[in-house]
Amino acid sequence: MTSDTDADYYCEQYLLTVVCCPLTLIIMKNNEYILNTTVLSGQCDSLMRLRPEACFMSFQDVASRHAMFLGIDDFSLLEKDNALWVVSKTKVKINELPRWNDEISVRTWPMGAEGVRCNRCYQIMKDGKVMINGITEWVIIDADTRHLRKVETTSYPNDIDWITEKSIDERFRRFKDDFTDEDLVYRRLVRSGDIDVTHHTNNVTYITMLLDTFSVKELESMTLKDMEISYLSESLEGETLLIYRKRKDDGYYFSIKKEDGKTAVMAYLI
Repeated sequence: MTSDTDADYYCEQYLLTVVCCPLTLIIMKNNEYILNTTVLSGQCDSLMRLRPEACFMSFQDVASRHAMFLGIDDFSLLEKDNALWVVSKTKVKINELPRWNDEISVRTWPMGAEGVRCNRCYQIMKDGKVMINGITEWVIIDADTRHLRKVETTSYPNDIDWITEKSIDERFRRFKDDFTDEDLVYRRLVRSGDIDVTHHTNNVTYITMLLDTFSVKELESMTLKDMEISYLSESLEGETLLIYRKRKDDGYYFSIKKEDGKTAVMAYLI
């Protein structure tokens, strides 16, 4: 086995760390993080394409690793500021889905804070070609009150040479919650395996819930291009969620609601 870091060295503007392991090569700077890895069979669908859930999970993983390197991961933020990260919105544009055994690079970089919001960009590349672009909007909440915290009240760094490149220029969409009982597809109990470090349903789990409204045959016939999801409220272990889907001219729209009628998630895909 290799050590956690095979080579560390300081440059004038940033710290660069290279980490090697059997399937991955990680390149970290203070303003970006690149994971060179291989698409595994467990990340693929029935046609051996990278699952959308695996794409979102890759984004989540590299964001978490980069945040840990910067000292602002969930554990550090909780210890220093009694606060937690929560992803509020994600937009993904797919040019082509990687396939099983493809060697890919997953790149991420934060764009700095704007008020209570922090945007982070992502790219999945193969042979230098961008296959998937993504962007997420993150907010910081107080660990006790669960209320939004201003970024400047935390240890979020302000001395980074932010990358101004944006992976997706489009604004996040505004969803219209016009779902009726006729749009209800199924109900889903939140179980222990759905829960993440913040003790609410992991954001990637919702992607699986949305895609489970389709059959395997339907998913195999689809060529996903755009996905967008807005996280509106948390759901907890033991709660029952109602998953709605509506087909419109420009794509599929989704809502995931709790039994009390409160909306947890709204989403779109085409």
